Amino acid sequence: QVMDGYRGMSTRRNQVESERNSIVSFIEQIVKEKKEVFMEAFQRVDSDIRGTFGKMTGGSAWLEIENHEDVFASGVMLMVKFPNKTVARESTALSGGEKTIAATVFLLALQSLKPSPFYLMDEVDAHLDAQNTERLSKVLFERSQDNQMIVVSLKDSTISKATLVYGVYPREGVSQVVKYKNPAQVPLAQI
Repeated sequence: QVMDGYRGMSTRRNQVESERNSIVSFIEQIVKEKKEVFMEAFQRVDSDIRGTFGKMTGGSAWLEIENHEDVFASGVMLMVKFPNKTVARESTALSGGEKTIAATVFLLALQSLKPSPFYLMDEVDAHLDAQNTERLSKVLFERSQDNQMIVVSLKDSTISKATLVYGVYPREGVSQVVKYKNPAQVPLAQI
């Protein structure tokens, strides 16, 4: 009886060990697939950032993973090097206008993975100089060919690229709305 019990327990132990190995193998496969999906998305976003940022500023920007051994336990850094700057900096160490450009390019790159039907941006160009506002508005206009962009802006270069402009202004304490379709045909001073 003891021998039969031992054989039965030995058989059950082998079954449990086999089930454990099967589960471990399954988990390893899931982790591998998860990393492959992440790295594919990471490469697509990184490529989009590099292309858009380079075209927009003439500088360079890219993503870096803090720890390649364990990508899910580490962070991702957005590194940026503007033209005429000697060193690349992490996006958290940029000035206000530089952060705006880097963050907008990053947002658009992320959205390229799974585009939204529309984007709402509230004065994203407020802290930019005229040259960078023009560059950003060109990028937003290009992206608006595939998605609808709703942009709140006070900058002429952004408004001039719009296909539809709603203006809101006060009159006698009440907000008034004016609409311009195809504002390129209307003098900007009138808008």
